[in-house]
Parts: sequence; structure tokens; C-alpha cells
Amino acid sequence: MNDIVVVHPQTSHKVTKANDLVSASYKLTLQEQRLLLITIGQIDSRKPIHKPITVRATDFAEVYNIPLKQAYEAMIDACNTLYDRDIKTKESKSKTVRFRWVDRVEYEKGEGCATLHFTVHVLPYLSMLNKHFTTYELRRVAHLNSIHSIRMFELFMQFRETGWYTIEVDAFREMLELGDSYARFNNLRQKVIDPSIKELKAKSNLDITYETHTEGRTVKRLTFRFKESDQMRLDLSEPLEPLEALAAVG
Repeated sequence: MNDIVVVHPQTSHKVTKANDLVSASYKLTLQEQRLLLITIGQIDSRKPIHKPITVRATDFAEVYNIPLKQAYEAMIDACNTLYDRDIKTKESKSKTVRFRWVDRVEYEKGEGCATLHFTVHVLPYLSMLNKHFTTYELRRVAHLNSIHSIRMFELFMQFRETGWYTIEVDAFREMLELGDSYARFNNLRQKVIDPSIKELKAKSNLDITYETHTEGRTVKRLTFRFKESDQMRLDLSEPLEPLEALAAVG
């Protein structure tokens, strides 16, 4: 096997992704999302990636502030399914491209570590980036329990300089790969949008509001406005509260 890069918790965890990846269509479980984020957090986005990256369960437990046993279980679950996950991007209005996150995943039970080999197709979205990318501290999302909250946080960070973001409802649903779920806007609002905003306000130091834009009686577009909260500063040096569950909220 090739040489590997091993994650250690003392290393600064900053997640950097190309903006096209931030707004791409994909769906991951919470465990898969966490494993990918802690791995991406070890990549120097300015340089090429030549080696697979290994994450140890002890470090996973520390970063996400969960018991070691839960970290083992979360990483095993993620490794069992991550290989089959893909990403969809649009190169034009008529051309959609699909590619996988990884082409090889390894988990060593005795060692308690997972090794990810990113595909050649995803590497341009993670490395050699000098413009059109989004960076944030992993700990800003480390204690989120909703996969939708994580995706929305990344979108907001992409537009942090303007403080607002607008998107068509259909595009929002496609980005989160909701399929037939929450087809009615009221269900989408009650099950996805409002719970995610509530969690981001409580845990990620953001004040968020949004408005809907309708055509007739149909909600067609959403506009989110957000800023760092003045009332509740999130001290990233303080330990996070223990997480109650690892199950994805959807």
C-alpha cells in the first residue's frame, strides 16, 4: 500500500472545498459526512494529493466529542457505505456528471482506523485550489446532528462576504437529493429548513432568517440572510457538549 497521511487531533482542522462541490448534489449519512470532513480537514488545498489519508478512531472521537466505542461504530458504518456514494454536478444545462467520492476504503478493526482513497474525479475539488473555494473550521459543524444543517452551513460560508444566499426551491431539493421526500413546501420547511436553521442558530454561531418568493400560490425561491451572532459567541477552544446520537436527521 502507498504511504499514508495519518490524522492527529492537534492538527488544525480546516475544511476547504471548491465552491462547485459545496453546491453539488449529493447525500451522505451523518457518519459518512463526518468521516469525509475530518479527512478533508487534513488536506492542504493548495497542493496536490498524492497519498491516501488515514483517520484513527481515537482522533474521530476527540474531534466530534463522542465516546470511543461510538466512534468505532460510526467509522465502520461510514466505511461500509461510503464507497457507493456519488456526487452529481452540472457542466451545462443539459449535461450532468456523476462520480464517486472514493475508489477505495479500508478499515482496520484491530488498529481502529479508516483509510480513504479519493477518486481522481473529486481531487480537483479538494486540491490545487487558488480561487472559488470555501473554507471553514471543522468544529463549527462538529456538533451538528443533521446532515441538512451541515450542507446549509457550507452554503452560507460560501456566501459569507455578502451575508445572503438565494436558490430555487427545486434546485435546493436537488442539491440535498431529497427525491420524493417533502414534496410539499410546508413539509420541506417543517422537516428540513426550520430544524436546520434552529440547529445552526444554537450550535454554529449564526443568526439566520429567510424569506420565500412565490409565483401564484407556489413557493419558487428561497432567500437566506445570515450573520455571525452577537449574542452567542461560539468559543471553539471550549469542549463541545456530548452528542446524543449519530443517526442522520432527514
